Amino acid sequence: MIRPIPAAIGACLLLTACAEAPLPPPQANLDTIQTIRAANLAAMRVGEFTAAPGKPTEMDKSVAVRAGVQPAPNGSFARYLGDTLATELKAAGRLDESSSLVVTGVVTDTHVDSAMPTAHAWLAARFSLVRGGKTVFDKTLKVDASWDSNFVGAVAIPDAFNHYNGLFDKLAAALLSDPDFQAAARPG
Repeated sequence: MIRPIPAAIGACLLLTACAEAPLPPPQANLDTIQTIRAANLAAMRVGEFTAAPGKPTEMDKSVAVRAGVQPAPNGSFARYLGDTLATELKAAGRLDESSSLVVTGVVTDTHVDSAMPTAHAWLAARFSLVRGGKTVFDKTLKVDASWDSNFVGAVAIPDAFNHYNGLFDKLAAALLSDPDFQAAARPG
């Protein structure tokens, strides 16, 4: 005889992840720090990061995969992208809150799924770099990931969130290694 409560818990674990832990604070990546230093970027500050106007508000608040929901850290994935960028700049010694060089961003697209057999995630943002009130860089960058998905929710859901969460580091690195951004962000 199967007991109802353990069976229900087992079904929940088998089909869904039920709940996801919040994202940890961003961590600097050694490769990105080396990219920043090698490019000789000027010290800058990180300005406002927001979700694109006209997009669903929920896009910035949480992502859902099957029955699992990952809430945005501090209520905003866009701010998390800005925090990720600030973490990288700070670790490389290039974050200066009083700088007249300011990088901002608008998250324009975000997606994660656990489709079978191949799952997908992507993240796109339009970045601007302003020097002394004049825009010197304005470009949309997009990063993506795809991976083999699993039928079992307890495996597929956390895997999807891990791939999605990794896109924030990947997008910050894409910006910081972009030749146009590097040219615009050099001292002078």
